[in-house]
Amino acid sequence: MKQIEFDLINIAIKSRLYKGIKELKKLYQAIIDGDSPLNFYSRCDNIPKTFTLIKSSGNRRFGGFASEYWKFPSSYAYKDNINAFLFSLDKYKIYPYKKDENPLELYEIYDPTFGMGPNSIYTGSSSMKQKIIPNNESNSSASYNFYGDKNALSESDGKGINVAEIEVFR
Repeated sequence: MKQIEFDLINIAIKSRLYKGIKELKKLYQAIIDGDSPLNFYSRCDNIPKTFTLIKSSGNRRFGGFASEYWKFPSSYAYKDNINAFLFSLDKYKIYPYKKDENPLELYEIYDPTFGMGPNSIYTGSSSMKQKIIPNNESNSSASYNFYGDKNALSESDGKGINVAEIEVFR
């Protein structure tokens, strides 16, 4: 991660938690630790203040921050997290959580999932080669504020994103 990218994430975290980050500790990397929700939860369960970095097959880099901890769910659930945000390292932009719009989604068959509706980050349970983050033309009901940037989380061709790697840091 470039220094300017680290600074972007750090400023966004500091503005929400009033405390910045000094270093990142990698908790989970799908290619190394195993590409499955169970592996994600085994390495990230009950750990607060994480950020997820996703790399696409088209070399896009984006993700989300959660100040609340991930918790392996006994049933499908959403978790409130007023400090959550999405980010695009390619566009150097932060997309804040919209109040009452379910910022974190917890389900035993999902990797880290941010939001619901259009432009949410949902990587599902399929193998890495099949993980796709769908792009929707509208973002009026999105969990995060994209300020009219309807292609915030899409490849340059405007289509959904094929996920190549998922990493989670504390």
